Amino acid sequence: MYLPAHLRCASLPLLLIACTDKGNDSGSELCPVSGDPELTIGYGVGDQFTAYEDGAEVSLESAPQGGWGVGVRARTTGIGSTDGDTPHATSAVLLDTYLNGELAGSFLNETVEVYCQDDGTGLIWGVVVGFDPETYDTNEDLLALNGEPVELLVQATDGQGRVATGTVDVIITVGR
Repeated sequence: MYLPAHLRCASLPLLLIACTDKGNDSGSELCPVSGDPELTIGYGVGDQFTAYEDGAEVSLESAPQGGWGVGVRARTTGIGSTDGDTPHATSAVLLDTYLNGELAGSFLNETVEVYCQDDGTGLIWGVVVGFDPETYDTNEDLLALNGEPVELLVQATDGQGRVATGTVDVIITVGR
């Protein structure tokens, strides 16, 4: 791939930073797997994470699996990589939405990256806890969700079978 000279020079420092191990010469895990697996559902931008409070108002967005749902991030502890030396882990992530106690959507993504953070936690982003696209397929179906309380469930399972689950009750807002 051809890169102009000014981009090649600008990319070199980033490449060097990306290839360093942040001074960790011991080869230890960047996402330590210790304690009970835990997962907290939230939101954020970049490396920021804010946990959702129960009762938070959330809007819908297009889901990569089809249909609509709530875009979330998840912070994890107790799950990690299979080899212990990589800065991230691949997990299977189950995304369930419950409306009035009934399952209203479920999706399993078996290749979600859990990115290790400097504080030792893992961070998942780019996932949407969605509604069944066959049931909620029209604008009227989505508008009917406005003001409805739903439970979001996110469950991550790492390559060693460790499972971290989190839930949060939120209120759907549509058309605002």
